[in-house]
Amino acid sequence: MVASTNVENQQNADMYCGPVHSPYRDFYPENHYHYMHGAPPEMCMPHGPVTVPMVSTNSTPPIAMPVQVPPGHMVQQIVDENGTLRHMIISPQHPPGLVPLPSQHNHHHYGAGPANGTNQSQQFYPGMPTNNFPPQHFHSNMQPGHQMPGQTHLGHSPPPNPTYYKDERTQRQHIKLKKKLHEKQQKVGDSLSPRKDLVNGLKRGNVKDKGMNSVGNSEDGEESSVPDEDESIQIITDILSSVQAPVVSELSSRSALLQWGHPTKLSEAASSDSLEIDISEQDLRYEVLLSDKSKEMKFKSIYSGPSLSCRIQDLKPGQEYSVCLQVHLDELQGSATDPIKFDTPPCEPDQPQIPKLINRTKNLLQLKWNAVNDNGSHIQHYILEYDDGKGGEFTVCKSKSKTHTLQKLQPATAYKFRLAAVNSVGKSAYSDTVAYATYDNPPTKPNPPTLLEANVYSLHLTWQNRPKDDEYTLQKNNPKTGHGFLTEYNGRENHHVCHNLQHCSEYRFRLCAKNESGTSSWSEEVTFFTQPARPSRPSKPVVKGRIHAHSFKLKWEPPSEKGGAEISRYILEVNSGSGYKSVYDGAQTEAVCDNLNPGTTYQLRVSCISDGGRSEYSDPCTVTTDAISPGSCENLELHGKPKSHSINIRWGEPAYNGGAPVLEYEVEMIDPEGCQSLVHKNKETQCTVTELSPGCEYSFRVRAVNRIGPGVWTDCLKVTSGAAAPTAPEIPQLQCKSAFHVYVEWRAPQTNGAPITEYRLEFSPITDENFALVYQGAETKYDVKGLVPFTTYFFRVQACNVAGGSLYSPVAATLTPAAQPAVVANIRSESTPKSITLHWTAPLDNGSPISHYNIELMDRIISTEGPVTEYLLENLTPDTHHKIKIQAVNNVGPGAFSSVLRTSTLKLPPAAPKLEIAGVGHNYLKLKWGEGKNTDYTLYCVEMINLRSHEYQCVYKGTALTSKVNKLQEMTTYTFRINASNDAGIGDFSDEFEFTTGISPPAVLKNPKVVEVDQNLCVLEWTPAKNVFADQVVYCVQYALLKDQVFTKGYKGPKTSCSLDQLTPGVEYVARVCPIRITESGDELSGPYTPVLPFATLPADAAVSSSLKVSQAAAQNTPVHSAKNRHAAHPFYHLMKYRTLTLQQKILAATVMFTVFGIFISKIILCAIDM
Repeated sequence: MVASTNVENQQNADMYCGPVHSPYRDFYPENHYHYMHGAPPEMCMPHGPVTVPMVSTNSTPPIAMPVQVPPGHMVQQIVDENGTLRHMIISPQHPPGLVPLPSQHNHHHYGAGPANGTNQSQQFYPGMPTNNFPPQHFHSNMQPGHQMPGQTHLGHSPPPNPTYYKDERTQRQHIKLKKKLHEKQQKVGDSLSPRKDLVNGLKRGNVKDKGMNSVGNSEDGEESSVPDEDESIQIITDILSSVQAPVVSELSSRSALLQWGHPTKLSEAASSDSLEIDISEQDLRYEVLLSDKSKEMKFKSIYSGPSLSCRIQDLKPGQEYSVCLQVHLDELQGSATDPIKFDTPPCEPDQPQIPKLINRTKNLLQLKWNAVNDNGSHIQHYILEYDDGKGGEFTVCKSKSKTHTLQKLQPATAYKFRLAAVNSVGKSAYSDTVAYATYDNPPTKPNPPTLLEANVYSLHLTWQNRPKDDEYTLQKNNPKTGHGFLTEYNGRENHHVCHNLQHCSEYRFRLCAKNESGTSSWSEEVTFFTQPARPSRPSKPVVKGRIHAHSFKLKWEPPSEKGGAEISRYILEVNSGSGYKSVYDGAQTEAVCDNLNPGTTYQLRVSCISDGGRSEYSDPCTVTTDAISPGSCENLELHGKPKSHSINIRWGEPAYNGGAPVLEYEVEMIDPEGCQSLVHKNKETQCTVTELSPGCEYSFRVRAVNRIGPGVWTDCLKVTSGAAAPTAPEIPQLQCKSAFHVYVEWRAPQTNGAPITEYRLEFSPITDENFALVYQGAETKYDVKGLVPFTTYFFRVQACNVAGGSLYSPVAATLTPAAQPAVVANIRSESTPKSITLHWTAPLDNGSPISHYNIELMDRIISTEGPVTEYLLENLTPDTHHKIKIQAVNNVGPGAFSSVLRTSTLKLPPAAPKLEIAGVGHNYLKLKWGEGKNTDYTLYCVEMINLRSHEYQCVYKGTALTSKVNKLQEMTTYTFRINASNDAGIGDFSDEFEFTTGISPPAVLKNPKVVEVDQNLCVLEWTPAKNVFADQVVYCVQYALLKDQVFTKGYKGPKTSCSLDQLTPGVEYVARVCPIRITESGDELSGPYTPVLPFATLPADAAVSSSLKVSQAAAQNTPVHSAKNRHAAHPFYHLMKYRTLTLQQKILAATVMFTVFGIFISKIILCAIDM
């Protein structure tokens, strides 16, 4: 509000004293500035001092403001105790001989520095004459010709009388009083609070100093006796306090006129001769203090000036106000008058804001508006006006509620609205006009999507982008699953890539469009196919048939996964050590590799090609070509001199070994009768032929033997032996009686002069080495039994006489007939849920190749195709035990069955369980599946669709049956799926499950704090908490007695502070605060209560004590305010109320006590000094 002065001359005053900007925002409008641009002297001279309230915007000390004033005027700038520039006083210059009133020491300190008794320097225009007055602490740091924007309350008063002078004696008395006051301020200024006698801007009273002091002599040495300066100050204060309360007139809804008169005792003081105190009415300054009902009698200054009237503007209609008056004389001030109350009449409501749109369809508009200020009279109803959507006249609609719904409107039409409020006084101004439009019709049926690109596992679709379509929904149908159409994409784009599809599969699609008006019908269905995938690699190649020295045949199986397209050709590559080279390219699954080197190892691999691409290579197969027999040995010769019974010969290795290392050498000897016999079979390239007949000619030849067989014989080497013991017997005759029985017979050799006493028959299996004695006697025949079927046995015989043993006869070899195969051994198996793969080691065929194997599975016999050593048993029952035996079969017959192999098929992979919701929060979902415990340790994998990428991501993987998914958004639907896996494999994913998070409650508040406590009132304040939502939050305050704690609601609203009134004095209470979230639907969601806050109201005796002090002060004619006692008793009451104090409270109490004690001692010392 704005307070104006001197209503009669208001128009003239507005020329230089317009609207002002006040620091008290409760009463003064902002953004009003007044500039003084050097007012003409003839217009400003009649005015009294102009007080301009100033505000410092930072913590730096104030500086003088350069102000240009008319000639004959002076400027004073006053700051408060906080260093803030508050007032700038422009007053006429004192005429010569006029002495200002003495300034007394009071507790209202003006200055930028601390209140230490030193006066803050005041400022004046440097060009003004001083008239030989004592310096008033003026600063001359102002620049003439500059004017800063200020704030002013202009007062009007008659100019001082130019002929008003004081005699010389009065001037000396005034100078001495000023000096005395200045010395007292320097002594006691540090220990006194600058504003301790002020409450809400009103002076509580004056403390009357004790003691007397005399005034010094005059300049001419004449001694005069004057009243004590303290008594003079008290008399002046009483005169200023005798002003009467102002009178309220011309009262309107937003302004009032205040008028008052001069202090009543001013005329009495002028006529009294007891004291020589001269006070001019022009020196008085009147301060108007205003308070409204909501401020609880806390007054603020709205006007300060010499005028006897003031117009208060910008008041609130229908509001009760209190106003009082206080008179100032220089640095002295009187007591404020008793407050007078007046009520402003109500008026029409304020202009409403524009109505807001909260819902609309194509035929409906729903509006909502906020309540307006009723300006002292209850709102009766609201007037909502709207046009027909074509710019015609407005239609009037009255409503007592703050919402209204208009129906039966035209689609896609804009309607204009305006709003007004009506109370008992009248109708407010209309709000600004606003237009809202209804929705349009939904979009038409779109064209079906088209295929932009088809890949193996994805399809890129696109569709027409129409202007009226805001959003598109694309659905996909996989005929293989049978789930029907499912939403694949929902967004604003006109294309989408469908991922995670199956190769070479059919998919059907349809499309619909959406906008604000609704959803279109589905488009025609279209069908697209994915591309075939690259086939898997073929099986490992195996040799088919016999491996030859220069060629062999390979075969392989087609890949298990062809990728949706037929295999067009196979590529076979061979590596002999210098890298892989292609040797076959065709559609067959077998090929012949020829032109190979004998005895060479080759690696072979195969890959396949289809329309989906080329597969990876198979595992390599290693094949070694068959070798051939070696060539002829070189340099067969006699080594040393022949003996009678032995001859030494040697030879060189063959030039070509046939592709296989030489295993041994065979030496054949031809005796004089022409019989041939092997006399050496070893790896050594030399041998000694013994048991020769003395004096006989022998022929020798040698050949090399590798794993293929013997090579070519060398030319014969003829050697004649010396004389010796008996000749060697002839080669024994062998006859196979059975596969396990051989009959051996030989002829007696030449005795060489001594009869043969015995024969020694030896045999060697497989090779002609390591012979073992099988018979020793005089007979020339023997039956050898217990042999191995289809095995080559070598036999030799030796004749012995008294001279020694003869040479061994030539070795005779025979092959036993073939027999049934041996028992199959080393059987092992590999199981799946529906098949078992058997592996075994091929047994001895006993001379006849194994044709096939018989597999006995429970009660049936399965025959293999060929002599394979592995077999796949298919179409078995999962998790079933089986007993398996295997026997080999050749041309002779079946062999014996192997030992029983006990094995079983595996279990099927586990099925996906059903997902259920176990707990819901605003930022988490707790899922569960299955019952009981996971005893078989099944592994579960839970996946959730990412709302950004629209792809599944794993949120849990483990053996537990529950999982909590955190960091979710409130009121959001999430899609999940689950699968299970164990040793049997990984199961399929379950169907999709959708769960929605809950709504977030408001956050917990910090503990409230007590701002103010009175006998019947307590003001609470709390700090709002930060929430993740944008909904409105209101607060509910409950309070209760401490002893029973039965809570009662004391406040509910959006503010962060409240007042609890109608409390009982001297009673302990507890209070708590609860935040409440107001959702968009209007529902309330309460949060947790804060911990209870204990507090106690002031006792009733505090008010009685305050009343006694007021009565005593009234008897002494000294004004005292009860608020002083209330604020002073408050901390001591709490100290007495809570006996159990913390350490910090004890320190605070001790500090207060010491401070009070120090002030008391300092006052005693000052009184002693003054006396």
